[in-house]
Amino acid sequence: MKTTIELDESKLKRVMKLTGIKTRKKAIEFALSEAERIAKINKLFSQPFFQDIKGDIVDPDYDPINLRNLEKPS
Repeated sequence: MKTTIELDESKLKRVMKLTGIKTRKKAIEFALSEAERIAKINKLFSQPFFQDIKGDIVDPDYDPINLRNLEKPS
């Protein structure tokens, strides 16, 4: 899609220099992709991690020290 927009030219050049991107189009696509990625991460972290889990999340019989001892070479 072709669109005409006003951009901060110095900011665009800084992004291109920092990323090594050679074209304005690719720099804008990069910026949009990064904005989308960050928005998805923010949305993910704004929600509780364990919504539907009832009871213990970790097995009560889980013993990490015992597991480490079992892994030690004889």
